[in-house]
Amino acid sequence: MKLLFENWRNHLNEGLEERYEKFFNPKGWYFESEILLGEGGYGKVWRATNKKTGQRAAIKVLPVGMDLGYPELKIELENYEYLKNNRNSMPKEVAKHFPDVYETGRIVNPIGYVIMELLEKMPASVDKALFQTSGDVEGRKVKTKRILKDPEVLSQIFDIVISDSYFNSHIYDKLGKLNKRESLSASYKIIEDAAKEAFRAYMANEPNPTLPTFTSGGGSLFRTYFKSDEEIRLASFILDSLLKVLSSIYENFDKAIAGELNDELGKEWDRYFLRSFANVTSQQLKGELAKSVIPSQMAKSSQYNVRKTAFPEAESLFNAMDYVHKGKFEPADVHGRNVMVRPNTNELVIVDVGLFDLTGSEE
Repeated sequence: MKLLFENWRNHLNEGLEERYEKFFNPKGWYFESEILLGEGGYGKVWRATNKKTGQRAAIKVLPVGMDLGYPELKIELENYEYLKNNRNSMPKEVAKHFPDVYETGRIVNPIGYVIMELLEKMPASVDKALFQTSGDVEGRKVKTKRILKDPEVLSQIFDIVISDSYFNSHIYDKLGKLNKRESLSASYKIIEDAAKEAFRAYMANEPNPTLPTFTSGGGSLFRTYFKSDEEIRLASFILDSLLKVLSSIYENFDKAIAGELNDELGKEWDRYFLRSFANVTSQQLKGELAKSVIPSQMAKSSQYNVRKTAFPEAESLFNAMDYVHKGKFEPADVHGRNVMVRPNTNELVIVDVGLFDLTGSEE
């Protein structure tokens, strides 16, 4: 069925570039159908050249389809039209992060288009510093060192990892076998206090806490997930804090973790729980450390702010997004493919504004 659909879609798309050329050429743009600059869920971007001035541009074509409906197309075009009419009246520090839009419209009712300034891909060094570094060990090391130097960022990472690890369903299910002293609301308070205490201990340069041996396949889980001594030390404080949280909340936790309840709870409950617990927590921490300054998916603004101060080159970009949302900032779909660089200036430019609330930001 999937192959049938792909063949059908390809058949419909045959000759589209020629149709686009016939549409844009009379408008004064030489549509370079052989130069495809990018492709996303909503459409494709081609290069074009102004016949009179020789100025190059990018033409984004937005056909209604499985990913883009008519309401989304309407919002997308309205946002780019808003930039076309209002970008020059924005503060310079905001305007520089949005593209200069020359024209918007529809080729036919279900196909919209945007003509904007031609931008360049980010240099690899900038991309690694700002965005996801999965699989890029060296890029992650650079990013992690910068995160570890920022107390505000570290404090928020402690809060996020400890809370997310504790409430992880896999861990929660295992802990359900133990008697629980506190209510859920009390658990939040205990977790918050534990996170603050762990952060203070970490910042005070206290020695690494003594932890049970977390192993995976004969090797340390720390070495499996973390490649530097700085990360291992951070993980130690977080894991130690979580063990104290569990000891405070679950009545029989200390006995269970010492192996005294193995027969009652199941064979070697302590070893299997600790291994599972360390795995979840390490994954959570690895995710927070490796996440980009600007995540690749929609996220809560708090997740953006966690890494904002650690990366000065991203602060201006954040401020621009804050500005257009007028204090109601919910991060839009900004990721490595949606941010480019303005030639000769190294300014970061958000080229996909479909999920922004631009028109709603007017006074």
